[in-house]
Amino acid sequence: MHTIPLGSERSMADTIARGSGQHEDLPDFALDLLAELRASHYHPVGWVRFLGRSWRQSRATAQAHPRLVASWLRITAVLVVAEALALASEAARGHRAASRQAVSVAAGLLALQQLDAYVHLGMNNRQRESAPRDDLGLPNALTLARQSTAGLLWAHLLVRRPVSRGYLAAALLAASVTDVADGALARRLDRTSRLGQYLDGEADLSFALAVALTLGLRRDVPRWLVFLVLARWSVPFIYGLASYFGWISRVPISSTIVGKAAGVAQALTMGAALAPERSLPSLAPVRRALHLLTAGLLVAAPLTQWRKVRRMRV
Repeated sequence: MHTIPLGSERSMADTIARGSGQHEDLPDFALDLLAELRASHYHPVGWVRFLGRSWRQSRATAQAHPRLVASWLRITAVLVVAEALALASEAARGHRAASRQAVSVAAGLLALQQLDAYVHLGMNNRQRESAPRDDLGLPNALTLARQSTAGLLWAHLLVRRPVSRGYLAAALLAASVTDVADGALARRLDRTSRLGQYLDGEADLSFALAVALTLGLRRDVPRWLVFLVLARWSVPFIYGLASYFGWISRVPISSTIVGKAAGVAQALTMGAALAPERSLPSLAPVRRALHLLTAGLLVAAPLTQWRKVRRMRV
């Protein structure tokens, strides 16, 4: 997989703050931006300058690489059509009100997702000093598809109409396939990139939280387990943000065996929760065991990761 969490355990903290923790590991432009932002004491004016300079840098990259922008536009068009078809299919299956209410929110989330990819096009390379590749490629397209699937789930959550069990099961299957395929293809085709790592982390984080919240609202999993899932992904993310913006330091987060096991257990728990309703009574003992196993791993994973970060920083 590319980069940040679900099964791979590389959380968004890794995306935002990858590296050795040393200032020299950041490009000069980023150092300058962060130093200026901190010097402003994070005043709103400082944030405006920070975002303005970031946008101008992104525009310069886009103007220098028109073929890369064309690739981004093609993927955006495909995702727009795919989301429209998904919402139309939902309406045709008797969920017209939910589909109609979610469409505008889903469109907004997709726009934000693609804007985020656009401003980070300069990361479409393997090394910081190398020029960006001229197209996003299939691995990144699959990652963005997973993120847009998460966006559809979030859109329904935000309008207080969680998706149906069947819809969620289809989304989980699609996300699982793309989560495995994007990284495998990136390695096989020699298309690994910093952008792929960044997008993968965002997609994993967004999808994990959206599925957990949807299952919790539908009461298909216990609320306490939903809380643990949210904490599992949110705490590293918040720590990474604090480290990056507060201390201008990167968090050397990487995969651990316990983290990978937590991702697998979480996926199995989600799958068991979406099993056909007629099979739920017979699966009850298995589901309880999965809940306990997943809970233990969700607690152990960040602790193991923290110990690894401490050792790497010594």
